[in-house]
Amino acid sequence: MRKLLLLVCCVCMATVVFAETASQLFAKAKTEKDPNTQIKMLSRVISKSPRMADAYHYRADAYLSLGRNKQALGDYTKTISLRPRDAFRYYARGLAYQKMGRYSLALADFSKAISLKSSYRNFYLARARANVSLERYEDALRDYQKYTGKRKISNELAKEMVPVYISAYRYDAAKKQLKALQAAGDDSAELHFWLGRVLFGQNRLDEAVSAYSKAINRNASYAQAYRYRASAFKDMGDYPAALEDYTVLLKLQPEAIFYNRRGLVYEEMKQFKEAAQDYTRAIELMPKWAIPYNNRGFAKMNLKDWKGAQADLETAIRLDGSSPTPYVNLAGVYWLYKKDRKNVYNNLDKAVRRNFKNFESLYDEDQKGWMFKGINKTAEFRSVLYK
Repeated sequence: MRKLLLLVCCVCMATVVFAETASQLFAKAKTEKDPNTQIKMLSRVISKSPRMADAYHYRADAYLSLGRNKQALGDYTKTISLRPRDAFRYYARGLAYQKMGRYSLALADFSKAISLKSSYRNFYLARARANVSLERYEDALRDYQKYTGKRKISNELAKEMVPVYISAYRYDAAKKQLKALQAAGDDSAELHFWLGRVLFGQNRLDEAVSAYSKAINRNASYAQAYRYRASAFKDMGDYPAALEDYTVLLKLQPEAIFYNRRGLVYEEMKQFKEAAQDYTRAIELMPKWAIPYNNRGFAKMNLKDWKGAQADLETAIRLDGSSPTPYVNLAGVYWLYKKDRKNVYNNLDKAVRRNFKNFESLYDEDQKGWMFKGINKTAEFRSVLYK
């Protein structure tokens, strides 16, 4: 009996020492700065105390800092299995998902955290940001409102919310925030850029150009300001000014999308050779993008390079068969180059089946009517469109 009691006491004492050792090691691991060393220490803690949720949590943080995302998510998920009613465990995993760009999963975790602890403001801010990443702007704004409540919005948060208001087409709310920032002394390039976006959204193009110009005056390398000012100039019909801005933009950001857009400006100026050159550059940068092939095909039509136009338009269709525009342009090639009625109607039928609806443009010579001159007066032509 005495031996049995002694054995029980030894086991109890060993258990205490065992727990204290894990606890002491965990305390040391928390202060360790090197994540690799910290992972080793926490792994030892976990081997000694496999239900210590905080050990998994800290190891997850260390894994995440090293970009070892799979291991991080495994540990965050383990903490949730050990503490399923702890909102902060879901919040931590949500932040990890957010960092990894897995926004839908982040949103789900933040929503779960809110369901468990709805009074914690930062959960709403995190979910707002996930909603922004998913382009769910109205949902994001509701979460920002829950985060701020009746508190005064900080300047930093106001700057964060302005583009969300603009993306939700709530221009008056965005402008109100911008005016408050101006009243607080903000005269930055960013403020004038976003004011330009508001004015552009309200179709106040002259004022938008003025705001973008102020942004550029404060930061001559502000690529986005050139981009949007160029768009405003194009919409205003000031093509030389738009061309100049796109040229500056391409020096700052030589991207396919901007070569394509400058090509469209050249088209408006009837400079089809230059337009085709820009579309070629866009294709070189993004050879699987259908749009510049369609646009170059259209430019080649105007240059009477029929075979080149046909090849480009067929490539555009092969890359993206859902767009109606290349079919319309290809129908134009068949009529202008070959007077091939069968292929004209075949391609127009395919365009209609892909939701082409701007039939009036096929009769207007300032739009696409010039491609179908003569044939667009026939009943057969109309029957293809309006069947």
